[in-house]
Amino acid sequence: MKKLFDRLFGSLVFKIGIAIVIVETILLGLFGGYYVQYFGAEIDRRIAEQISAPGRLIQDEQLKISVISDPKQLELLLGPHLREAMAIGFDGTIYHAMDPMLIGSDIDSVPDFPKERLSADLRSQVLFTTDDAGGRNMVSITPLFSLNANQPFMFAYFKVSTVGLEESQRQMQSVLLIGSVLCILMTSGLIFLFMQQTVLRRLITASQFVSEIQFGKLSARLKPAGRDEIGTLERGLNTMAESLERRTNQHQIAQEALRDSEERFRDFTLSSADWYWEMGPDLKIAFASYKFYQLIEELNGSPQGQSFDKLGLKAETDHSWNSLVKRLESHLAFQNFEFSWISRDGQKHFGRINGVPVFDLDGSFKGYRGTGSDVTSQHRATEEQQALQRQLATSQKLEAVGQMAGGVAHEFNNCLAGILSFAEVARAKIDDPERVKEYLDHVISLGERATSVADQLLMFSRRRIDQPTIVQVDTAISEMEKLLVTLLEHRIELQIWANDAPLYTRVDPTQLSACILNLAINARDAMPDGGTLQISCYGATVPPADERSPDDEDDIFPKAAAGDYVVVTVQDTGTGIPADILDNIFEPFFSTKEPGKGTGLGLSIVHSWVEESSGFIDVESVEGEGTTFSIYLPRSEAGKVKASALQEIDYFPGNGERVLIVDDEQSLRTTAKIILEDAGFDAIVARSAEEALQIITESQKTDQIDVILTDVVMTGLSGPQLAIEAQRQYPDLAVVFMSGYPARTRREMEKMLGDYIFVKKPFRPAQLQKAIHEALAHKTERQRL
Repeated sequence: MKKLFDRLFGSLVFKIGIAIVIVETILLGLFGGYYVQYFGAEIDRRIAEQISAPGRLIQDEQLKISVISDPKQLELLLGPHLREAMAIGFDGTIYHAMDPMLIGSDIDSVPDFPKERLSADLRSQVLFTTDDAGGRNMVSITPLFSLNANQPFMFAYFKVSTVGLEESQRQMQSVLLIGSVLCILMTSGLIFLFMQQTVLRRLITASQFVSEIQFGKLSARLKPAGRDEIGTLERGLNTMAESLERRTNQHQIAQEALRDSEERFRDFTLSSADWYWEMGPDLKIAFASYKFYQLIEELNGSPQGQSFDKLGLKAETDHSWNSLVKRLESHLAFQNFEFSWISRDGQKHFGRINGVPVFDLDGSFKGYRGTGSDVTSQHRATEEQQALQRQLATSQKLEAVGQMAGGVAHEFNNCLAGILSFAEVARAKIDDPERVKEYLDHVISLGERATSVADQLLMFSRRRIDQPTIVQVDTAISEMEKLLVTLLEHRIELQIWANDAPLYTRVDPTQLSACILNLAINARDAMPDGGTLQISCYGATVPPADERSPDDEDDIFPKAAAGDYVVVTVQDTGTGIPADILDNIFEPFFSTKEPGKGTGLGLSIVHSWVEESSGFIDVESVEGEGTTFSIYLPRSEAGKVKASALQEIDYFPGNGERVLIVDDEQSLRTTAKIILEDAGFDAIVARSAEEALQIITESQKTDQIDVILTDVVMTGLSGPQLAIEAQRQYPDLAVVFMSGYPARTRREMEKMLGDYIFVKKPFRPAQLQKAIHEALAHKTERQRL
């Protein structure tokens, strides 16, 4: 029942009906009250007019005053409700009355008579009401005047009961009320029927239509019945239904496509070797594909809700995780971030991930999406490839060594043959000092020639220790002229062009000469029928990358190359280099020469040395016309590094300083001892580093050792190990290294020992003496500090 009442009171029909009844009742109450009041006033007016009519007629002498004594005539005039009618004289005597018993009597005998109403100054008719035991009455008093009299001589008095009239009035009001109610019901019914036909039925139909749409019947449509507001609503609902049906169909199609896409994505993720992951704005993993989930779960449990650096993965470099976290916090994309992990079987695996940030339409950060791959097989393939490349390089190098062995042996045999021959001749001419000196000069020259061959071998092995110094480039080139002329076999014209002003650079002079020599040999081989070789040097300034003109090509001036340079050019008129192999000429063992005529190492050695000297090379070649190599070396000032005064003389005498010579080669120990003792030093020899340490310990009790002269490579402890151990016990010891083939490069030696003094084997007496003096000078400086 409650639901029924709720539906009734909540329905639009009930509300409209109630509204109509309320409006009709209000309107009818307003108009009905007005008309009841109007009709009541009209009745009172008519009663007053009716009761005052006889008095006016008598006053106007249209009716005789004697009519008051005729009840029938009065009933005709005033109706059945007439109560009293009298003609009263000025003195209060009743002259005429409807009741004959009252004629001749005084008005005092009449009960409840309004005597105060009769006055001499009454000029016009008065009407008023009175109440008595019989009810409400209306009284009319009309003054009667004689001709030209100022005072009335008689009063016409009429009293009519209003009880009947009020009853009639109540009957009229009842009729009016009943009629009004009937009118309300009829008009409300008509209005409701009209609303039902024109509004409610269409609204109910629209409501049913909306319910059908709500329950999924999107094909339902309304039939608009007009162009009024409800018709507009119906057409709007039809349009809405059509749009909703169209969008629902599109949504269903999109859902089906999304479902298909999700199935495809699921299939891809399950079958793909890659991983897929997603993280939220808190940089925690929100989604991980099966393989990534399986990998992380094996290492550190579920990846859900964890950050990358908490997944149990190890970055390949120490700062990688920090750099990745910074990029994640800055919402930047990242690529090829590599990490590793150890699987349950103990094998090391490698992975790589990429990620891009995801932003909403309003620019707010939503997280990351990315992929990952297991690159273990690639790493292992790369390691195998590198191993094969090392094996190939070793085999090629062995082949090159084999190819070079004949030439090296031939060169050394020539030098040794000359040395032996001149030594035999000198011994035969021992009595002729001038001839002996001449022959010994030849021996020394051949020894230096053999040393040059050894330097070339050391450059090939990359074990030569550079000794950079300030070099005047044009002078160094000029000093090579005789050697170059001999090398070019007189079929090639040599032209050397020098800059007007001296140009300086800080390099190893031997390396510079070897560099020019290698380029000259390549130029000679490129001109089998002769030609011209031009070597020149000049100064050049390379501007910063942002100040270069569009004509400056990047392959000529590297981006980081900016500053003043000395440029050495080696230009030939040979066959040139084909464009398709120009980018490969600096690769080790790359050669276009016939087998047995080149190793492919010359240009590689030149390129490596120039880069180690903080320079770069530019190559220009036209096939059939020639090639130009331009070597850019950093320019230096002539006075920036001053030569030591000890370098200006050929003899460096000692003053009894004790020098410990350590070498496992007897001939070198003896030679060095003779050279130093002849110069005034006190020389002691040791065959190994262990023996040297024992001598140093014992000598501290008597005469202390001032300088250790040690070979770099020895059996047992090496020279650097000896130096470290000796200076650990006795920090004041000075050390000089000597070697023809050191086991470590110059950078390795500097990293191990810092600033050190080195003399290269074979050495001249002055070179050895100079090195000892420099060591003593360094020792003095340390003692002062």
